[in-house]
Amino acid sequence: MRTVRVFDRLFGWREIETRGEGAKRLTDYLLKENVPAEVISDGASTTVFVGAREAKKIGAYLKENGVEARFGPLRGFPALLCAAVLRPGILIGLVTVFLLFLFARSRVWEIKIAGNGSIDEDKVRAALYEAGLRPGMRKKDVSGEAISSACLSNDELFSSVNVSLSGVTANVEWIGRSGEGHAPVSLESAGVNLVASCDGVIVAVEPSAGVAVVSPGQTVRKGDLLISGVTPGGTVRASGQVTARVSSEFRATAALTEEIKTTVRRRPVSFSLRMFGEELFSIGGGEDASAYKEWILPGGVVLPFSLRVGYSTVTVTETVERTEAQAVENAFRRLGWIIREALSEGELLKKDVSGCFEDGGYTATAKTEYLINIAQPLAFDSRNEYNK
Repeated sequence: MRTVRVFDRLFGWREIETRGEGAKRLTDYLLKENVPAEVISDGASTTVFVGAREAKKIGAYLKENGVEARFGPLRGFPALLCAAVLRPGILIGLVTVFLLFLFARSRVWEIKIAGNGSIDEDKVRAALYEAGLRPGMRKKDVSGEAISSACLSNDELFSSVNVSLSGVTANVEWIGRSGEGHAPVSLESAGVNLVASCDGVIVAVEPSAGVAVVSPGQTVRKGDLLISGVTPGGTVRASGQVTARVSSEFRATAALTEEIKTTVRRRPVSFSLRMFGEELFSIGGGEDASAYKEWILPGGVVLPFSLRVGYSTVTVTETVERTEAQAVENAFRRLGWIIREALSEGELLKKDVSGCFEDGGYTATAKTEYLINIAQPLAFDSRNEYNK
């Protein structure tokens, strides 16, 4: 294999062989014109390897001076391309790959969903499928507005659905209704009131829409009406913030003896090749798999092949023995986590902690007072509607 520049490999190179006086003329020309080339001489002949463009100039020069030379065939990428075009099988293969590329890029192969976690992902995908969003459909047939409308027609699941396309991927962002069937106030299509999420003493009332029906210093119970969506000017979606002083007791327990269960992944038990989201074939016992992981194979953007591996899992139970000091430390650490999570959007005012050993473990208790927004949306009904 001769050493040839990358530039010449891309645009082609040739081999030129001369003998006798012609060899001297050729090397003189290369030195005079500063032509990049590899020169091999065995005494009887001289062979040079140069780019295709320089080979044309050298050929004209040697012909002008009556020097006979042997020119090898064009090599490099252009030669390979010509050879490929002249072979029907390769040409058909290239055309087929190109057509498959166009076909794949014109369709949706992956659906990514992101939401507030209030609905099981399988239910979300089933609802999207019923609404017409499916892997393999043409991108021009995907109407984000139509899919959103179809999903929102199911009042029990969604309060907001947004569909956007990015390449061959459909991105779906959704917000589901809470367990009571109520949507966040900013997304509720009908009028809503704001009611108390817990007991407390009102500190401040800041309605941005609707009519406040409570005032600072007033004690409210969970579910009491705070801001009404019924105003003299008509029905609105009540919104705003009602800050209250709330008292709560938090508890956390750490047992002296505790069984901790850990799920451990074991060896893979099944393999399946999938295309367009559908299984082509599988190997192994899929019924034994309790967890799966899927990888998009190279070239998956063009032809969406993926490898899905099923794993069998086992739950390992470990018995942990703690000393009394460790149990106390663990209980208070857990109590701190619980309080931080519960008051992530509140302001802690007071905290009295205590603890004792009971029922084979240590229980840590915290009596707290804090400020927090207790307003939550609730659709109109006969219990909470307010008419001024």
